[in-house]
Amino acid sequence: SLSIVTATQGDVSSAMLASWVSQATFTPPGFTVAVAKDRAIESLLYPGSPFVLNILAEGSHLGPMKHFLKPFGPGEDRFAGIDIQDAENGCPVLQDAIAFLECEVANRMECGDHWVVYATIQNGEVLQPDAKTAVHFRKTGTHY
Repeated sequence: SLSIVTATQGDVSSAMLASWVSQATFTPPGFTVAVAKDRAIESLLYPGSPFVLNILAEGSHLGPMKHFLKPFGPGEDRFAGIDIQDAENGCPVLQDAIAFLECEVANRMECGDHWVVYATIQNGEVLQPDAKTAVHFRKTGTHY
């Protein structure tokens, strides 16, 4: 699936496109997400940290996907021009998402050039019940 991970700590907010997301546990409900070590958001995803997984809709994901793929300079607002509201955990929810999950990092494991972040789900909401989840099919596993 294609999702946007958003996180906020104090005055610092960040986001990234995530395509390596996988269910990990039923009790508690949890999943893993791969985060490249060079991503700015990586420093906001340590155990105990809140974040939101914004799930994108099939067909309409290109706008948010392109926005969060482009490079941003230091201090540049990653959410400029994006319709957001704060979740209960204080992290941004994209209003164009079909659903969102409020999460907390439970653990992370170093894996080569990525961190595999295991998070538990604290809350969530379906915003567009009739939409289908956007997916990304890779022709090769050597790059995004």
